[in-house]
Amino acid sequence: MANSEDMVRRDDGTETRDAKGQWTPRILGKAMPFAWPIQPKKLARFFLGFPGFLWPFGTALYYGLGYLTWTYLQLGAHDIGTFGELKVDWIWPMFVRNYVMLAIVGCTLHGILYWRRVQGTRFKYNSRWPSTNSSAFLFKDQVKDNIFWSMVSGATFWSVYEVFMLWAYGNGWVTFWTFADNPIWFVALAFVLPFWQDLHFYIVHRISHWPWLYENAHYLHHRNTNVGPWSGLSMHPIEHLLYFTRWVIFFVVPSHPIHMFYVMQRPALNPALGHTGFDRLVLKDKSDGISIDTFFHYLHHRYFECNYGTATVPLDRWFGTLHDGSPESYEQMRKKRRLQKEADGAPANV
Repeated sequence: MANSEDMVRRDDGTETRDAKGQWTPRILGKAMPFAWPIQPKKLARFFLGFPGFLWPFGTALYYGLGYLTWTYLQLGAHDIGTFGELKVDWIWPMFVRNYVMLAIVGCTLHGILYWRRVQGTRFKYNSRWPSTNSSAFLFKDQVKDNIFWSMVSGATFWSVYEVFMLWAYGNGWVTFWTFADNPIWFVALAFVLPFWQDLHFYIVHRISHWPWLYENAHYLHHRNTNVGPWSGLSMHPIEHLLYFTRWVIFFVVPSHPIHMFYVMQRPALNPALGHTGFDRLVLKDKSDGISIDTFFHYLHHRYFECNYGTATVPLDRWFGTLHDGSPESYEQMRKKRRLQKEADGAPANV
């Protein structure tokens, strides 16, 4: 009998599934910004290629959204002093804006991939669809459960923290710099913040796996072993409280609200894309689609004890928690689980 993790390849080479029907697309490569020795051409492709670090779903998209938000969608943006007082007239539109943004992103991805199922299970990691009759979820429905936690808790914490940050700018608690004040710093900080995002995510995620936090909060997110777009922000309020604290960096360095919106909007909206459960989005029937590169984090939902960070900053590689999709990684994970089972069943004095 084939091992449950043995890979089964189709003749046309389009899919690779194991004996459980799990699709395993490839072995993950090294994160280019930290590869040594430096390879200039590959590094340039990492930052400027398509798909890549900047686009189509990367840094440029969220900085663009941050710019549009500050310029056109934020009441009071013409005068930073407006935010010195907490007033309903500039606060309530922020909540509405964020709820609408999250609903648009989540409903669009879910509608295309799970409601209309335009590409079926092609490039879907797990061949099953979300649970619709499981006591593990609110309303016994995984999607409804995920929407509830994402909108009621996730969007609320996201909005509260954005209000707090504009209030901090308005009162001078954080240093406000425009592009005209220091263009070099403005651009340099924009370049650094994506890596800060990844570092913060890794730290908070590791903390969330500490026994008490996992059992009382993070378990809720991990009920989603077969993830979908609404799974990304489906977390316990305690986890949202920690997850959205990426703004702390602005109490140390000068910044602009565009930087702040980038740091807040990306972790709010990008999880929907990162939890689609698909490796690629197919735009045309015969095309290979666009890579959305979610395999790294999908492996975390499947095995729990690996890939706490992202594929960009190789903290998992450095700290020995990487699962790169190779046969060696699968064997290492099986070994860890065997040892854990032995430890759980061992006598207390062992």
